Amino acid sequence: MKVFVAVDMEGIAGLVQWDAADRDVERRLMTEEVNAAARGAIAGGATEVCAGESHGNMRNLLPELLDPRVGFLSGQPKPMNHAGGVDGSFDLALLVGYHSKAGTLHGVMAHTFNLSIFSLSFNGTEVGEIGTDAALCGHHGVPVGLVAGDRAACEEARALLGNVETVAVKEGVSRSAARCVPVSRARAQIEEAAGRAVRRVSELQPFTFAGPVTVEVVFVDPSLADALEPLDFVTRADGRTIRFVAEDYLAAFERFNALHFLAPVVR
Repeated sequence: MKVFVAVDMEGIAGLVQWDAADRDVERRLMTEEVNAAARGAIAGGATEVCAGESHGNMRNLLPELLDPRVGFLSGQPKPMNHAGGVDGSFDLALLVGYHSKAGTLHGVMAHTFNLSIFSLSFNGTEVGEIGTDAALCGHHGVPVGLVAGDRAACEEARALLGNVETVAVKEGVSRSAARCVPVSRARAQIEEAAGRAVRRVSELQPFTFAGPVTVEVVFVDPSLADALEPLDFVTRADGRTIRFVAEDYLAAFERFNALHFLAPVVR
């Protein structure tokens, strides 16, 4: 059984704010949570584990600390962004260190891809990075079995994905403060939940959006919508909102992914 582990930073145990001074700590904590998920997955029956980077420059995992049984994909840009590396050969995906979508009450470091996006919807369903990445896995027939992050992220995951395993490693009291579970306990819980997810794989269904897929992006700043309006596949819906349609979810996501990188540059 092949298992894909996607790792972000904002939902990692012990981290509550963006701070360049924490860079070395962030990388070590992220790597160790991947290790915990991998140990659990292998104990549950996984025969191969691959980790994919989902944060910032996507060069966060520390190779010398990573479990030697785990392959990893590092760096960007890459197709499918956070879910780069997923294909139909995988049986299960685990999302570690994830956060809630932009605007979530008490979501620790909550955002949707970058700070310029107010909301993102596919076929009328608003999603954050949990939903987009789960649907990228789902496009290839791969279900998500575990989401680990802050409590708001876990609640978002259950509402969207159903009965997946979740591990809440902290609970936000604001966007940049949280009550934190001790790191060692959080890793133990992730390891246990990853094992359960692998053993439950036959119960899990891929999360998908049926094509054609309509995408709606609401920006914080209207000037970003201004920048994208001239594109021939984009429709301007209002001052901050653009829409476009693609034949399937993968095409829809890749267009969104390109636009969300380009719009702030044009501005």
